[in-house]
Amino acid sequence: MNNFKVLLTQKLNIFGLLLHRFMIYTKFDIDFPQGTSALHRFTKEGNNKVIFLLHGYFEDGKIFYTLKGKGFAPFLVDYGYDVFVCDLLGKGESEPKVSKGFQHSQYEIITRDMPKYIEKVKSISGKEKISLGGHSWGGVILMAYMARFKNEDIISIVNFASKRRIARKSLKKLIQINLGWTWYGGYLVKKHGYLPASKMKMGTTDEPADYYQQADIWVREKQWIDPEDGFNYHENFNFELPPSLFITGKGDKILGHPKDVKILVDEMNSKNITFKVIGKETGHLNDYDHINLLTHKDAPNDHFKFVLDFLEKFN
Repeated sequence: MNNFKVLLTQKLNIFGLLLHRFMIYTKFDIDFPQGTSALHRFTKEGNNKVIFLLHGYFEDGKIFYTLKGKGFAPFLVDYGYDVFVCDLLGKGESEPKVSKGFQHSQYEIITRDMPKYIEKVKSISGKEKISLGGHSWGGVILMAYMARFKNEDIISIVNFASKRRIARKSLKKLIQINLGWTWYGGYLVKKHGYLPASKMKMGTTDEPADYYQQADIWVREKQWIDPEDGFNYHENFNFELPPSLFITGKGDKILGHPKDVKILVDEMNSKNITFKVIGKETGHLNDYDHINLLTHKDAPNDHFKFVLDFLEKFN
C-alpha cells in the first residue's frame, strides 16, 4: 500500500477540491504477473457502504471520477459509500502500459483479476458484503464473473450502458463496428501486436491483443462462450443474481443501444434485474449517450439519484 501521507502531498494540487470536501483519496497497487494494477479509493470518515467500480473498453477508471472531484464515484462518497475504482492492467495509473508483447486476456480478467480485486476491496474496507458497478464492457466482465463464481457476498450490481452483442443493424454500426472495430481493429492488432486505440483516436487507452480478440468474438456471436476454456455463460446463469440495475441512455445509438442492453439483460434470465432507459421520455433531463451517461454535468441531479435509490435498498 502506498504511504498515505506521502501520497496525500503528491496529490494535493490535482485533488484540491476533493480535500476541500473532506474526501479521502488513496491509491493501492495490486501486483499481477504482467505488472501492477492501480486501485483508487474514495471515501470519507465513517463511510461504510462498499462498492467496486470497473471501467469498460478504451478507457480507464477516470470514467467514474475527475481530478476535480466530479463523477459517479465522488457522488456516492457524499452518500456514505466507500468507493473503489480500478485501472485494469496496462491502463490509467497501472504499470507498465499496454504495448507490443503485453499479454492480458479477457479470460484472465474474469477468472484471475476480478477475484483478486474483490478480495483486496474486502481486505481494505473490512467489509464482506459489497456492491459492484460497471460501465460498458466493464459490466459484461462483472456479469461473466458472477456466472462463474456466483459470489454470494455481492449484494447489488449496477451497470451503465453495458451490452455484450451489438445486434442493431444500421449504417453507423456498419462503419463503427463492422469496419472500424472488427476489420480495422483486427488489422491494427496484427500490425502492432496490440490495439493502439489512443494513437488511432479510437479511445483514450490501448488494448492488449488477446483482450481485443476475445471481446470481438462476444460482440459478434449469439452464443456466449468463453473462447479460452469453452465455459458457457448462458448455461451458468442458472441462479438468481443479486438485485441488479441496468441503465442506458436514450441517445446511445451504438455502444449501449437500449435494445442491445436488453439482449444482455435477457441472456441472464434473472427476475432480480431492473432495466431502465434514461432520457427525456422517461422523465430525465437529457437523452444521454454512451459516455455522458456518466460524465454529464446534469447526471448527479438526474439519474445518479435514481441509481442511488436503487443501491440504498440493499446497503
